[in-house]
Amino acid sequence: MLKVDRTPGFTLTEALVALVILLLGIAGSATLLLQTVRQERESGERRAAIRLAASMADQLRALRRPDGHAVMAITGANPASACADDTASCPAEQAAVRLLAEWTADASLSLPQDVSAIVTVPDPLIPEYLVSIDWPSVGGGTHRLELPVTT
Repeated sequence: MLKVDRTPGFTLTEALVALVILLLGIAGSATLLLQTVRQERESGERRAAIRLAASMADQLRALRRPDGHAVMAITGANPASACADDTASCPAEQAAVRLLAEWTADASLSLPQDVSAIVTVPDPLIPEYLVSIDWPSVGGGTHRLELPVTT
């Protein structure tokens, strides 16, 4: 009869099985880490968009025309035509042009490429605005933030 001598330790098969289990755990952890980093980046972009929209909302609330109408130059309209009906509104319209330029420049620096930051006015006779910011998503598509502002 053949006598098999069992020495203490692990066989090659046991070591390979343990290695495969370890590698699966590491791969799962790496996937989770990558997902967490992507979500943190998206969260940071969302925070930046909220900060930009809130900043514009505060500035729109401070910017008023004497006649109580909406400041149309904030939408990109020509300030000369925007204050043609009321010349006393020209300083507010000209300030809106500077404000819009600074805000869009800040948006392009704070958010990823191809960001679209606009302000629309639903009714020119009422000082209400809609601040919209669109930016590309990491995995494709776009994110949108809309903030209605009443002054």
